[in-house]
Parts: sequence; structure tokens; C-alpha cells
Amino acid sequence: MNISEWLVRNAARDPAGPAIHFEGRTITHGELASRVEAFASALAALGVGPGDRVGLFLANCPEFLIARWAAIRLGAAAAPMNVMFQAREAQYVLNNAAPRVLVTESSQLPLVEQVWPDCPHLAHLVVTDAAIHGAHSFATLEREHAGRSVPMHDCGPDDVCDLYYTSGTTGRPKGVMCSHFNFESLLRYEQLIWNMGPSDHTIVALPLFHAKGLIIPCLLATYVGCPQTLLRRWDTRAVLELIERNKVTFFAGVPTMYAYLNAFEDFERYDIGSLRICRVGGAPMPVEMQRVFERRTGAAIIEGWGCTGWTGTSNPLDGDRAIGSIGKALGELDPSIRCEIRIVDDAGADVAPGGEGEVVIRGDQIPKGFWRMPNKTASDYRAGWFHTGDIGRRDERGFIFLVGRKDDLIITAGFNVYPREVEEVLYAHPSVDDVAVVGVPDGDRGQSIKAFVVRKPGTDASEAALIEHCRSQLAKYKAPRAVEFLDALPKTASGKVQRFLLTGTPPGRG
Repeated sequence: MNISEWLVRNAARDPAGPAIHFEGRTITHGELASRVEAFASALAALGVGPGDRVGLFLANCPEFLIARWAAIRLGAAAAPMNVMFQAREAQYVLNNAAPRVLVTESSQLPLVEQVWPDCPHLAHLVVTDAAIHGAHSFATLEREHAGRSVPMHDCGPDDVCDLYYTSGTTGRPKGVMCSHFNFESLLRYEQLIWNMGPSDHTIVALPLFHAKGLIIPCLLATYVGCPQTLLRRWDTRAVLELIERNKVTFFAGVPTMYAYLNAFEDFERYDIGSLRICRVGGAPMPVEMQRVFERRTGAAIIEGWGCTGWTGTSNPLDGDRAIGSIGKALGELDPSIRCEIRIVDDAGADVAPGGEGEVVIRGDQIPKGFWRMPNKTASDYRAGWFHTGDIGRRDERGFIFLVGRKDDLIITAGFNVYPREVEEVLYAHPSVDDVAVVGVPDGDRGQSIKAFVVRKPGTDASEAALIEHCRSQLAKYKAPRAVEFLDALPKTASGKVQRFLLTGTPPGRG
């Protein structure tokens, strides 16, 4: 098997149909397949073969996707890198993934030139938007290999096609090994749940270097054969204009993007009635934020849950939903889907409905482990179940609600408090735009609760007012004992709060 077969299938079905819209240009299914074949030939000439890695260090653009699919066609794995990396981070990932070829853009060259001498595996540099001495030009390679093709490698189901690095909220980024079988299974599941087909249209506003941007909605569009509109980076006005112009039916974003849309003054000027599916993931969606968006648009936000490289739950598109829930296990939404979820205690026993425990999952879409981290893989993958580190509870209807991260648990005066419960109460305050709750050392209580708050423009809620707001809606031990006001919270590209930067505690090395 080889998932690059999806491109061949789309080109055979509708060669002149649009595959990618990008900055006023359209690439058809036929053109995309031909360009991928040409660039695969170029990579092969540079020595790339089955089992190798090709690094991708560039912002959203068609060249990112062409290079990725070309590597996969050869049986190699793509290794995307966060374009916000500094030299130390980039060097770590380059040496961990050890790509033979790195595809990048001119804006990243000063950093690449700084770290390249310390990356012995990196043999070739390909630049997409400039002619640089000592590097290959992407356009020149495409032109020289136009019309050429190399055989599609027949991969095993467990062969790695993408090496996706986690956002590093708890330590150094970990390379998640996503296989051909994982993605074939996951995208089939997504198509079933959302009833997606060639008549749909997705918009890709999330960064492709993050799994949330590549898999859904980008790879989903390729799998079902529908067009995708690709943005180089987030721009609220451009997103609304493109949804209206291209009649986009599927939007996926992180909560921060929905916050930008909610706050956009000219929102009502745009006709976005074509949207039928709005997905959210990457971080918990505040209930109040979801209600505001749904009230303004009439569209339903469907919250799901997963980690780098996979999805495990979703609220159903039609029928009963539970606001604030991450939905049900995919296998409960469609009996043909092989996906199971349990809520377990520290001994691994199932917790009764309503009780809290760790969320564990198994299914065909779950990646095979962490690259070059056998101990971490063994600790997180046990007896066929992936232990996510998320704490949740399941209600009587089967809907799962996340309470927090195991690592984020605050123990104050002997009581367990998960930040999300306190954050939801603070989000409901009219002055609060963004919030993160952490535990800080307290000699008497072990830990005390502290909230970091970003106020909405034009508001001036005080520390005392916010603490009293929490005390009126929560048990007193759950209320913050301190509030600090910030202009913005430190977050990863996927919108996850980097709590260790707030507490000053070095992240773990897991």
C-alpha cells in the first residue's frame, strides 16, 4: 500500500478538477499528481529512498504538499518542522529525524545555515523561492524532472509516512510515527462520520507543519477528492473572504481562531452559509466561546479529540450533541470503525460512568509510537492501549468530558483541582478574554491556585473581582488565591498553553 495512491485516484477521476487553491492560483488534480511524480524523481536523484526522511521547514504553500507526497511516493517519510523554531529547537529535530534532504524557504536560510554544520545526516538543501549558491532550486528540480516518474514504492502497513513532532508542552518535541495504515484508517473514518465527498471544499488555515493542519482538513480533502483552499498563514479577513468566495463547506481550527472570528468587527458582512462542518481541536474549547460563535453564525461547532497524528472522538454531525464534550468514541458513532476508548483508574480498572480517570484508546488510526524513544513508547503504549495522559469522565449517554491533563493536576490542601474547571468559570466572566490556571508552590497548602488572565479590551476587572466570581460558583478551595494579568498567554502553534512558562518550572523530558 501507499497513500500517495490517493493522488493518482483523484487525477484519474477528475484530472481537470481543482485540487488546491492558493493565492489566486489553482492546481488541478492532474497537475498535482504530475508535479508530485516529477519531484519524487528529483528526490530519488538526490539519493532519497525507502526508509529515509525528507525535512519540510516552510510555511503553508503547494510546495510543502508536493514535497511531502513525493517523499511518501518513494517510501520515505516526511518530517515537518515548526517554522517558529529557533536554532536550538531546529537542530534538535534535524538531528533526531536525520533527514537526507531539507526543503525550506529563503526566510529560514539564516537559521538553516547556522545549524547545518552540526547536522551530519543532512546532505541536500532545496529552497522553494530563491536561487541560492550551494542549494537546489525547487523550481529547477521540477523543471528538470518534468515528465519523469519513479515507481510508487509498495509500503508495508506499518511503514512510516509522516514523522510529526509534538508541540513540546512537556519537554522536547517527540516524533510521532504515523504509518500508511494509520492514515488510510483515520481518513476513512473521517469520511464516514462527516459524509464527505468530491463536492465538498475545505479551507486549510492551520499550519501544515502541525498534524491538526495537515490531517484535517488537508489530507481529508485529498482522500475524498475535493478541493482545498490553502492559506499561507492565518488572516481573519482572508479566511472569511475565501469561505464566501469558494463556498467552503468544511472549516477546522483551534479555539484561538474561533476567538479571532468572534471578535472580528465585520463578521456579519460575509456570507459563510456554505459551511456545514466546523471542527475544533488542538486545545479545549471554552463553552462560552462556542456559544458565541454558534449564536452569530447558526453553524454548529463539532468538538473532537485526539493527539498528534490521530483523532479518537467526535460529537456526531447530526443528532444529539453535548456542548463542552469531546463527543463519543469513533467506534460508537459508526460500528464499522475500529476504535475503543476506556476511562481507567491508576490500576488500569474501568471507572464507572461519572467517575474520573485517564482516557486510554486503541484503534487502527493510532500511531505506532515515538521515533527513537523506545522507553517512552513502552510507557505510553501498554497492552495494546495508548495512555493519553488526559483525565476525563463519561456520562450515561457515552459522551466524554475532559477534565484536564494528568500532569496539570493541582493538589491544594489535599484537594485535587483540574485547571479546566476553574478556567471555564473565568471564561464566563464578561471581562475575561483568555485564561490559564496553574498550581504554584505554597508552603502551607502544597500548591495554591493562580490564574493568568488576558482581559478583553476596554474592561478592567480586578483581581479581587475575579476571585470572588470564582468563589461564588466553585468550592472555595478551587478558587484562585492570586490573579496575574497578561497581554497574551504563551502558546504553541496549535493553541496549547505552555503552562511551564507560567509556573517557571522546567518541562519534563518525557
